[in-house]
This record gives sequence, structure tokens and C-alpha cells, in this order.
Amino acid sequence: MRKIFSIVLIVFLLAACSGNKSSNTKVPEGRTEIVMWNLFGGGDAEYMQEIVDAFNESQDKYFITNVFQEYEEYYTKLLTSIASGKGPDLAIAHSYVIPELVAEGLVTPIDKYASEIGLKWEEFNQNVLEAVIFEDKHYAVPIDTHPEIMFINNKLVREAGLLNDDGTVMMEETPEGFVEFLTKLKEKLPEGKMPFAFSNVGEDPYRIWWALYNQLGGEHIVEGDLEHPKYVLDTEKAIQAAKYIYDLYHTHKVIPLNLADFYSDFQTGNAAVMATGVWATGIWEKTDGLEFTPMPFPNMFGQKAAWASSHTFVLPFYSNADEEVLKGAVEFMKFATDNGAMWAKAGHIPAKDTVVESKEFKELPYRSDYAQVADYVKVVDKTVHARGIQDIMIRNLDRIWTNEATPEEAFKTIEQEVTELISN
Repeated sequence: MRKIFSIVLIVFLLAACSGNKSSNTKVPEGRTEIVMWNLFGGGDAEYMQEIVDAFNESQDKYFITNVFQEYEEYYTKLLTSIASGKGPDLAIAHSYVIPELVAEGLVTPIDKYASEIGLKWEEFNQNVLEAVIFEDKHYAVPIDTHPEIMFINNKLVREAGLLNDDGTVMMEETPEGFVEFLTKLKEKLPEGKMPFAFSNVGEDPYRIWWALYNQLGGEHIVEGDLEHPKYVLDTEKAIQAAKYIYDLYHTHKVIPLNLADFYSDFQTGNAAVMATGVWATGIWEKTDGLEFTPMPFPNMFGQKAAWASSHTFVLPFYSNADEEVLKGAVEFMKFATDNGAMWAKAGHIPAKDTVVESKEFKELPYRSDYAQVADYVKVVDKTVHARGIQDIMIRNLDRIWTNEATPEEAFKTIEQEVTELISN
């Protein structure tokens, strides 16, 4: 296995990782403590803590100590701590990081323990589950999928005459239809209101580009071996998707450039439409006076596709791992995914179809409006280079949106940089 961590970094982080057993949490006598690391903030953190508390109260054999780690350094710290034998017993990881953990030998397959405690893989959405399977082994348990979707301000869209009586928007789901819908909003909205609040830098436009690229039939940026894949981007489709987004900013001018905070623009009622991850559902429903509808981002290029990632549970690998701790960790994974309706309060789509079909989930407002997206999400390519490729994509796509490079120039640079990355 490749070892990518420098000795200096390991020494530096070991001190930070040595305090896993929380001194502020008293473990009830007779219970086996299981330390979990998570990267959640805001509402996500609260809902995960609710699940942890519910599990701890549901039985008297195991006790989960839930430890928050700062997001910015989370993966560096997690990978380094596991490699040094000083990491947590259980951890949260995004699905796109699982290939790194698998290639480095830092996670334990879960199948043995799943069989023992009755965790049933067939209860999961198989499209979501596929992202954590390597050589027919399950290396993680998905908690959710969280795609990029669209949100509508019902009041503004209704006042523009573009909301049907059943609450759906008057929009033809085609490339031309989406532009026409946004253009009509621009024409009919009151002064000071914008048709589409969206960033022109960063992850969100990259996610929409990925969705459109896949809708056009593009499937991969790289594929093949986890560590040494081949560059296979369909440049023609990639450029077509990028040009479509570029035109929303610069040709049709339905997205204002350089918005300071497009979340705030939507939350304060100044935008008719915005796009971001499903987690915003939990924010908007707590916003007084905001009448909104979530919906899948339009599938306008022939194939259904949406960007998404998943939060997953992983079992860090240690040569001297305590079997009882491992089994208890998977018991918690089963409990958390069985109670996915609790996690769905944050806006995420539960990973288990059985939960999505449950009364508890269906009684939650809004979530059923986009739950079907889980069936056609397109996760990023399985490679140890996923994080590096994403950084390259975002940085170069930003140059398109900000008029610093043509799509042709940007994708030529992308090919050079990704090829160099995967060759190392």
C-alpha cells in the first residue's frame, strides 16, 4: 500500500490525536466505549448527537463517545491518526474518500460484522451503496446521500405567474425551457429581486457542471485502477456543459455575478431560485416567512443525473483491534441507519430504502419532494485522487465562470493537471 504521510506530519498530529477518549464524557460502568470522530457542524452535528444519545440510551452494552473534529483538517488528521494506530474506533467519511482509505489499508471490511448483527445490505439504496463496494466487499455503511437540488421561492415565482396551482413550476424541462423560465422571472420580478441566486466560484457550480456533464452522457473524468487510473473525460460533453452554465451568467444574465452570499439572498426572499445541497432544507424550514419548495435540479439533457456524495461510517483498521469494539461500532451503524428519519431532519436522503418508504420519513415535510434523486445520483469516480481532481476541476471551472479562460482553454489545463496528478 502507498504511504503518503511524512514523519513530521505524523509526529505533529499524534499529539493532537492522542486524546480520543473524551475526559468530559463519563462512560457508564460496565460498558464498552466506542470513540467516533465526526466532521459535522451546525444542524448536522445536533442531529448526529441525537442519534448517538438515542443509541446510548437504547442498550447498556456499548457507549458511543462522539468527538467533533474541525472539517478543514479532518481527513489529513483522520488518515494520519489511523496510520499511526492512534485514531478513533469509528469515523465518518464522505464516500469519495473511501478509495483512499481502502488503497492505504486504513479501513476494515464490514461484511463479517454486518452478518453477525443483522445489518442487511439489501435494505440500502443500491445506487448509493455501490460507492462503498470494492472487490465485492463493503468498506463503509452509507448514512445518506446528499445531492445538489434546486429551491423555489413560492411567493416570488407565484407573483411572476410561473407557479401552477399544484405548486409545480411552469417550466419545460429542457435546456431551452430552463433558460426561458429564468428569463421570464428576470422580466417579471420586482426591482431588487433576482431570478437565480448562485455562486460563480467554488463547489456549487462544479456540482451543477458534473450533473449536466452526466446528463449529456459523460460518465467519468478518470476510470480504472484506484491508484493509477486513466484520464477519460469526454471533452466535447464537458465543454458543452460548461458553456451552458457560462451562458446563464454571461449571455442570459439570469445569475448575478459575484454575489457575496447567495444563501442569504434566497433566505431573505430576494431570489426566486437557488441551487445547493439538500442540507439547506433544514435551514429554510426554520426561516420565518420563507415559503419554498425543494425540487430535483432539472434533468434537461436526456439522461437523469445529479451530483451527490454520501456520509458514511467506516471502521478504521488496527492490527490489534478489539473485536467487541468493532462489533459494537457496527451495531451503532445499524441503529443509525435504521433510524435514518432522525438524520433526515437535516435534509439528507436516508441511505436505506426501507427508511425512505417508512411512515416516519414520509411525515417529514419537503423530503419526499426530492428523495427520488437518490436513484439516479452520479457519484464522482472511484479513485484515491478524488479530492485532488475535485480541486483541479473547481479551480479551472472557476476561470470559465469568471471569464479568465475559455472552456477549451480550461479543459486543456484540466487534462494536463489531472494527468500529472494521477501519474505520480
